[in-house]
Amino acid sequence: MLTDITNMDDNLLKYNYDDNQRVEPEWYIPIIPTVLINGSEGIGTGWASKIPNYDIREIISNIHRMLNGQEPLPMLPNYKNFRGTIEQVMDNQYMNSGEVAIIDSTTIEISELPVKTWTQAFKENVLEPMLNGTEKVPPLITDYKDYHTDTTVRFVIKMSEEKLREAEAAGLHKVFKLQSPLTCNSMVLFDHVGSLKKYESVQDILKDFFELRMKYYVLRKDWLVGMLGAESAKLSNQARFILEKIQGTLVIENKPKKELIRMLQKMGYDSDPVKAWKQAQEKDEEEEGAEKEDDSGPDYNYLLSMPMWFLTKEKKEELCRQRDAKMTELNTLKKKSPEDLWREDLAAFSEELEVFLPAPSHE
Repeated sequence: MLTDITNMDDNLLKYNYDDNQRVEPEWYIPIIPTVLINGSEGIGTGWASKIPNYDIREIISNIHRMLNGQEPLPMLPNYKNFRGTIEQVMDNQYMNSGEVAIIDSTTIEISELPVKTWTQAFKENVLEPMLNGTEKVPPLITDYKDYHTDTTVRFVIKMSEEKLREAEAAGLHKVFKLQSPLTCNSMVLFDHVGSLKKYESVQDILKDFFELRMKYYVLRKDWLVGMLGAESAKLSNQARFILEKIQGTLVIENKPKKELIRMLQKMGYDSDPVKAWKQAQEKDEEEEGAEKEDDSGPDYNYLLSMPMWFLTKEKKEELCRQRDAKMTELNTLKKKSPEDLWREDLAAFSEELEVFLPAPSHE
């Protein structure tokens, strides 16, 4: 289902060409801003960029708000499976904290580290100096053990009662370096025209994405309406052709091709509606590159190339059913707004999300 969602926009994207071969488009346009889900960090000439991860369900909720004409709500950075806390301290500034608990008078347990702090680095840079001491600082702890898994953190640390009381008074998170700042003051991204743009807030990124994506939902609806109309017209012409051939009002045998074309034109048959519609959509692309040669005259191959077994009552009825189905699909689509199309995509995506990434239980 999600692949179908993506394919609907394939015809709207601007594709690159390499040695006259069409390759990937300049950019894809997902239904949600993936940069906010995956985060982004890097340094370029004159620019640095750092965007934290955000919760995918909060992003979807905010898009629904904007589809309803409301402002997006503020979002806290969020990291999958992170069991610590992230709290806002100022605009675009947050403190992310690991988890630590006192087990008994001489034991503490660290069950989470700050975001992007790795267990090995924590051992080498924090626990080992605390265990062995330095020239200036005496040892703080007497022993530690680690019991990590691929997805969980667990350090069990031993220290004297006195040292533990002192550490608790000073703040365990501070003493064991279980807090680190997270700032969002360098949110720099390329926009849809390839220009670097600095965003003041995550809501601004959402709004920029929303404005562009909505334009493409308008384009998608227009494209689908045109395509469904062309497909319906083609099926209708084919069904009529078969019916008139069966009834004998249309005789094509032993006639020159030019005469057949003139006859079909006179009888009001459309030149291949799907081909004509697609050629109309390609005009803009042709203007950007070399002009393609126009096929002269109407194209009735979609009628005259039908195999003989198509000229049956059953095939005519099947084509009529297909035409009616296309017309129903077209009429249904016309009643939907571009916002409705986006909501449908989000609903399909959310359904798949629950399968692959169920919402965490709050029990």
